[in-house]
Order: sequence, then structure tokens, then C-alpha cells
Amino acid sequence: MIRKLNRIFQDYMREKRLKFGRYIWDRKKKKEEIIEGNFIEKNSINSILFLRYDGKIGDMVINTIMFREIKRQYPNIKIGVIARGAAKEIIKNNPYIDKIYNYEKNSKKIKELSKEISKEKYDLLIDFSEMLRVNQMLLINLCKARYNMGLNREDWKLFDKSYSFPEGEFHIVEVYKKVLEEIGIKKPNLDYDLHFTEKEKQDVEVLLNKFKGQEIFVLNPFAASKHRDFNREKIQGIIDIILKKENRIVFLIGEKKRGEEIENIIKKYSENVFFAKLGSIMETAFLIKKADFIITPDTSIVHIAAAFKKKMIAIYREDLDIEVKNKNLWSPNYDEAIQVFSRDLDVKKGEEPNINKFKLKEIDKIINN
Repeated sequence: MIRKLNRIFQDYMREKRLKFGRYIWDRKKKKEEIIEGNFIEKNSINSILFLRYDGKIGDMVINTIMFREIKRQYPNIKIGVIARGAAKEIIKNNPYIDKIYNYEKNSKKIKELSKEISKEKYDLLIDFSEMLRVNQMLLINLCKARYNMGLNREDWKLFDKSYSFPEGEFHIVEVYKKVLEEIGIKKPNLDYDLHFTEKEKQDVEVLLNKFKGQEIFVLNPFAASKHRDFNREKIQGIIDIILKKENRIVFLIGEKKRGEEIENIIKKYSENVFFAKLGSIMETAFLIKKADFIITPDTSIVHIAAAFKKKMIAIYREDLDIEVKNKNLWSPNYDEAIQVFSRDLDVKKGEEPNINKFKLKEIDKIINN
């Protein structure tokens, strides 16, 4: 009861903070008129700043479409990206990005960052947030770009240009395509775009060198939410299914903090099952590129695998309205990937469904046929 009351109070206060924040920051000193036609060309856009402060790896993977397609058509446009956490790793080697800015959730740091950015005088700022928090309003206001563009911001003074979601069911790439078309990039290539250093490639090649001629499976048992983590029974069940056939190697991937948990799980197997102790998300991405088959409940890994059109089983929940939407919005979106659904028929109202309600027989049928 106390928890519920606290959640209600926090939701109430969040709404008040957002209203007050908008009152302070939803303003722009200089609103420039937009010349219709090709937005980039007609409005002399020479620099674009992308706001990706959410730290989401999967979103950043998809965003790589935009960096490449803009630079291919307009190679002299400067592209900057505000990012944080592991999402920065996704773009650190990207040849289409000129500058990466580090975002920290701290008002003082945000003001310092926006002051630095404002001196660079970006022509266009593009934000991807569905809901703007106060610190994000502050950042956009103080960056002082000539034009600000955001999602469903028609009634905001801070924004000059707005875009909306496509109608009906759609995949997330359609949003990025729509934004590109809004600014003047027609018929973009929608393939994701990841780049690796020679060291990242070499470290993974060394790991795989002794398994030449064997089929490499990458199993990612964990996701951002504990409700989407595979349990031990399901992890070992999937491994057993993979090892039904010879010449197969299984690499489990996960954050270092899950290392002990993974090691305990694979103790059962004397050979052919390993914890891939890799140094970064990009080394993990290169392992996925080199692998033959991927299994994951996590959309970050789904989108990394999608960059290379790998054979994959992506496991989703199909119990809540939002999950039904997610299975389309965040699907792998290519023929070599198969979605398997967990249906938690025992979930109570207000509780999160358990992803471990999928059937191992379904996994077996896909992998061993």
C-alpha cells in the first residue's frame, strides 16, 4: 500500500515538475522562418545535432541509418551526437559523425555542455524523445540551434519543426525514414551501420580461432528488465537444444556483473559452452557478426544482429497491450530472424508478465530443423 501511494505521489509530482519546467524553458529567443522545399538546402543547414541522451543501445544502432544517409548526400554537413553510456560505444568508430558529446544527468553538467555546444552554432537540432523531461528542455533551450525539431511538438514554442509517428502499425525504422524525408533525404537506405576498430576485430578473432569449422551460437539470456531475463531452467534448456547436434559452440554474453551467474550456469557443461568475456559492446557486436545464430530477449542485441542480418530467435512477451505493440515496433524486421512469444496466462493485473513462459519445443523446432 505504501509503495502504491508513493508511486501515485511521484507521478503527481512529476506532472507538476514537467509543467513548471515547460513554463520556464519552452521558449526561443529567435524563431526563424522555414523556407519550404528541401529543408537542408532551402534553409542552409550546414550542421545537425542529434540528441540521444537516453543511453539506449538499440536506438543508437537504428540511428546510424541517419548519420550515413545524411553524409552520403551532403558530405560537408557537420554531424554531432549527444549520447551517454554504452550507446556512445556504438558510434565511437562511426566515420559519418564529426563530434560526440557526453551527456550526464546533472543540471550543472548539462548547462556546461549546452554552453559548449551553443558556441558551435548548430543549424538543426533533432530530438527523439516522446516525453521531454525538465533537464532535456533546459538542454535544448540552451544549445541555441537555429532550428529545433522534435516528435509531436506542434504546440511548443521551443520547437520550429515537428514530426509524427506513421499511422497504424509500423516498425521503428519508419520513424527515422520519415525524419530523413522531412529534412530532404529521399529514398534512404534503411540498413543499420556499425564500424569496428582493428583491435576489436582481433580480440574476437583470437577468441574464435580455435573453433574454426564449428557452428557458433550466441545466447544472450538477459535484458534491461529482470522480467525479461531468462531463468536458469530456460538458459540450460536452450543450451541443451543447441548441443543436440555436433560441432556447435555456445557463447553466453552478458554484463560483467552477471559473470558469476553465467559461470555457475555453464559449470554443468564440460565443453562447447563458454562465457564470452569481452571488453566492450562493440566486441560483443563483432562476435554477433561472426556468429552463425543468435538467441536473445533483448532488443539491443536484436538490432545489433539485424545490422548483419544474422539468423536469430528473438523472444518477446505477448501479454500486455504495450508488448503487443513492441513486437511490431521493435521487431527484428528481416527474414532471417524469427520471433518467438512468451504468453504468461497467470499474470495478475498490475504485474509484469514473465518472459520464461515460451516453449522450448518451439526453440528446438527452429534450431534443429
